[in-house]
Amino acid sequence: MSDHHEKHACCGGGCQGKQQTVDDPTRRRFLQLVFGLFALSWGAMTTLPILQYLTPAKAEETGPEVTSVTLGKLDDLEKGTGRNFQFGSKPALIVRDEAGDLHAYSAICTHLGCTVQFASEKDVIFCACHGGQYDPTSGKNIAGPPPKPLTPLVAQVVKGEIVVSKPAAAAAKKEA
Repeated sequence: MSDHHEKHACCGGGCQGKQQTVDDPTRRRFLQLVFGLFALSWGAMTTLPILQYLTPAKAEETGPEVTSVTLGKLDDLEKGTGRNFQFGSKPALIVRDEAGDLHAYSAICTHLGCTVQFASEKDVIFCACHGGQYDPTSGKNIAGPPPKPLTPLVAQVVKGEIVVSKPAAAAAKKEA
């Protein structure tokens, strides 16, 4: 046997003069493993957002349903102004027009769900996301991409306090 065959017991004399190293299969296996992990990670990162988009949204928070909210004294909301507030877990908006009438709406834009605000200088409810505008006295969409009016809420003054309710809850209070 030659010196090569004596030094490399791995080939058992069958390498026929080609030098083999012991660590080649280990290095190849390591690179295959790294490439496989990279491919698996890339596949997961691209598949996860697609699956999240295709699955339905989670249900609303469980807990007691809010049917009305007291916002404070009527005198604290000046004529020609409006303000956002929380109606349970959702944003809402109350507007007091120049005549002193109250108008309340869900503050969720019907276009893409952004929060709307009242701009007193323009006398309009607007959505800063895509320029949607709503009439403050009716909640109807008057400009921009929103497809529907804002969801109305019922605003009443009870003992000098502003009380905002869902339409069904307000009707139930009147009947009682």
